[in-house]
Amino acid sequence: MRPANSVNTASEVVPHYSYELPIEEEERFEKLFRQLDVNRDGRIDILELSQSLHKHGVPENLKESYATKFIQQSDLNQSGDVSLAEFIYYVREHEKKLQLLFTNLDTDKDGRIKVNELITAFRDLGVAISRQEAAQLLKRIDKDGSLDIGFNEWRDFLLFHPTADLSEIINYWRHSTYLDVGECVAVPDDFTIQEMLSGMWWRHLMAGGIAGAVSRTATAPLDRLKVFLQVHGLNKFGSLAACARHMLHEGGVRSLWRGNGINVMKIAPESAIKFMAYEKLKQYIKAGSPTRDLGMYERFVAGSIAGCISQTTIYPLELFQSFFFRANLLKSMAEALQKKMQQEVEKFKAIQKEYQTVISSRQQLDSQLTENNGVKEELTLLESDANVFKLIGPVLVKQDLEEARQNVNKRIDYITAETKRLEKTIEDLDKKQDTQREALGKLQQQLQQAQVKAAMKA
Repeated sequence: MRPANSVNTASEVVPHYSYELPIEEEERFEKLFRQLDVNRDGRIDILELSQSLHKHGVPENLKESYATKFIQQSDLNQSGDVSLAEFIYYVREHEKKLQLLFTNLDTDKDGRIKVNELITAFRDLGVAISRQEAAQLLKRIDKDGSLDIGFNEWRDFLLFHPTADLSEIINYWRHSTYLDVGECVAVPDDFTIQEMLSGMWWRHLMAGGIAGAVSRTATAPLDRLKVFLQVHGLNKFGSLAACARHMLHEGGVRSLWRGNGINVMKIAPESAIKFMAYEKLKQYIKAGSPTRDLGMYERFVAGSIAGCISQTTIYPLELFQSFFFRANLLKSMAEALQKKMQQEVEKFKAIQKEYQTVISSRQQLDSQLTENNGVKEELTLLESDANVFKLIGPVLVKQDLEEARQNVNKRIDYITAETKRLEKTIEDLDKKQDTQREALGKLQQQLQQAQVKAAMKA
């Protein structure tokens, strides 16, 4: 055997045992420590512990809180992690407390906890359970299928439980499973009279309602995206990302949570009705023997019927939500069409403005061509010795007749080419105007239809 203080380091002070640990016990502690020490640095922190606890039977939703409490209680030198020495000291002390609890539950002192002893322990705490439920609880710990548990099984199951208080252990033991009877809120298996009087039921209800409201709010954009795709289909946008961008462009970020208020508003009545129906159905099933507990299939039936009742009761809210989403969607579509039509009208106005500018230029060219053709005719009639003058600013400058004729011909050629170019432009603009008029007509029809549908749904 090795002394317990052989695991201490020079930098930490951990209480020692006045006796020596058996080698097999120290090896068991060291083996468990190595399993929890994920990065093999000789220390266990909260992250490592939370990653490993699920493998040791701790539910997924409790592993982080268990890891935090375990480190807080075992970290004697407040370093933020636990060494092997600290681990052995804490686990050894915790096992002592679990041993004492096990001894108290083992009323016949045979080293095993059986169904009758478990029922008695629950009854002493004011909780009535059936033999069937007691057997199911034992099965969660029983590794050898004997329908009773020894200390080793008891110890391994509760080794990482943050407390050794019997009432807390039994409460955790019993309420660690849930029966889901609806979309998002889980109703506990059962509540005792003491739990009902203490208000545990409404705390569960409130916690479920708040959790449901938060989750619905967080997923509201996905819900809107789902409805949008149900109406338009994915082919219209090509991808989910393109559809999301269209929604943002259409109504901004706030539009992603449009209608979420109704989602949140229906959670509380849905949960309350579900819970009330579940409790009433349990009482009805237990008629004639109110002290007995429901079996698994009876709870399943009660939960299923309670879910149906709650969904049927809040169906008007569901229907109102559907109409609301539909009306808002049609309104958004009408607004989007209105915005698009305004953009198309602006395009049409721009085309018309350009068309008027080109027409004005064309008219100026026609006037210049007529004027230059007249000058050309006059120059043709002149004799070769005639005097021709060119006006440059305020001064008349004498010009050669042939040179004057050539200049006029060049101007006529340029004006003719420019006129042809403008005629081509006018032809293109005419086509653009016709296309834009057609697009505006279709948009106007779509807008009128959307406005009529939105008015009918309003």
